[in-house]
Amino acid sequence: MNNTILIVDDEEMITTTLSSLIKLVLKYNVIVSNDPLEVIENKLIEKYNIDLVISDFLMPKMNGIKFLEYVRKINSEIITILLTGYADKESAIKSINRVGIYYYLEKPWDNNTLIKVIKNGLEKKRLSDELNKKIIELERSHHEVSSLYELQKKHYHNEVENMKGVIMALANVIEAKDKYTEGHARRVAYISKKLGQKSSLSKEQLENLEIAGIIHDIGKVGVSDSILNKPGKLTNEEFNLIKKHTVIGEMICKPLNCLKNCIEPIRHHHEKLDGSGYPDGIKSNKISIETRILTVADIFDALYSDRPYRNSLPLEKVRYIMFDEVHNNKLDGNIVKLLFEMIDNKEITCINEKEKRQFIS
Repeated sequence: MNNTILIVDDEEMITTTLSSLIKLVLKYNVIVSNDPLEVIENKLIEKYNIDLVISDFLMPKMNGIKFLEYVRKINSEIITILLTGYADKESAIKSINRVGIYYYLEKPWDNNTLIKVIKNGLEKKRLSDELNKKIIELERSHHEVSSLYELQKKHYHNEVENMKGVIMALANVIEAKDKYTEGHARRVAYISKKLGQKSSLSKEQLENLEIAGIIHDIGKVGVSDSILNKPGKLTNEEFNLIKKHTVIGEMICKPLNCLKNCIEPIRHHHEKLDGSGYPDGIKSNKISIETRILTVADIFDALYSDRPYRNSLPLEKVRYIMFDEVHNNKLDGNIVKLLFEMIDNKEITCINEKEKRQFIS
């Protein structure tokens, strides 16, 4: 079934141009309107089961931010793209995070970029739709983990031959669920593997560590979107729900024999050396070297990346916080020291914004 795209712009030339481009290149269904109020009054979103909306920012009857806010209220899963002129860029950006817009493009846009953004947005929606469907099935059956396992077993019946497919499928589920962790899992896997190599881990240990890094947060599929993406401080109840993701992650991976050696780091990557971590409160001698490495990599990237409640921290601030955790017997000092030595020596290349966004294992 083809996707359906709605284009809203008060300039008929723009809607005609965009419609022709999308129909020609992507072969999608396209609905156009030059009046956002017409869309609302005629309920075009509901009528045509819209998958993606492209809206102009400045329109005479209703601006694009308010219109896309309306779209999100009708269906929060619809992908929304905002077109804005250069002069309006600053005011548009200020409103984007509040509305939850997927992407914005400046006029005049580049056709190749626009097509790529549309395809990526619809792929993210497809993953999100699949996940929502799966969650509904889980709620209906009251058996979350078994249903998720059966879904994975159905699509990946041969665990050994299809291990890579399973891992990437799980990673995609995580990123579709939590917009703030996009790329986080791959960065954690990359850093963990680098630290493991420097720590003389065996080939098998390195492979398991890299896999655990990619899927260490898979248990977040069992946590509500509203909690994962909450911009403010979490309540104690909400934080306790998030803490369950380590146990849920273990339960998801346990039936898959190819992931048996990754389960311990997945369950324990939030444990601390002094026993103050979760879910089991285990102490230093019971935490494996793989888990210690994964924990350090996870905390580093969390501090050095944007989060719902704050922007990324400067590298020196991250360094200070992590060594303070070492001082308080929370993190392995040898691994933290090794991490920053490798960053300083450019053996781990994640200290500028472009690399931080782009590198993968």
